[in-house]
Amino acid sequence: MKTMLKVILKVTCLSVGVLLATSVFGQQDDVSLARSGLNAGFQLGGGPLFRLDYEYMLSKRVGVQVGAGLPFSAGTGINYHFKRYINSSFLSVAYWHQGFGDNYYASYLGPMFVYRAKRIFQFGIGGATVLSTGPQWESRWENRKEPSKSFVFIANIGIYFPLN
Repeated sequence: MKTMLKVILKVTCLSVGVLLATSVFGQQDDVSLARSGLNAGFQLGGGPLFRLDYEYMLSKRVGVQVGAGLPFSAGTGINYHFKRYINSSFLSVAYWHQGFGDNYYASYLGPMFVYRAKRIFQFGIGGATVLSTGPQWESRWENRKEPSKSFVFIANIGIYFPLN
């Protein structure tokens, strides 16, 4: 458990550092008129090691996102962008499903803030409620103190590419 907390702390500190470094240049005048984009990264969707998402803008500020990750995860979300461009930061309400069958871990629902720099970099932070758990949840926490199912912390780091 302590090792996991150390990893989360290191990823969070690194992400905040990159966030601060890129915020000087973020979202000033380089906007994308693209209506869709791809996101790839570590912990996108709250759990998979690697995930790839596709986002499509339904209107100037509202987008929908679907994705899949390894190992065995899927999710979807509705995003509200602060500016009228796909390369702007946004608030998201998302559903994440980790694992299937005997590898099912848990399903989550919750809000997330995603910061997007002017180009490529993105970082997300949020929380979620555990909707249900599976066999992998039980085996992981069998001999340790089980975490709260009412709220879990979620963070991610990745890159995005607007598509034309």
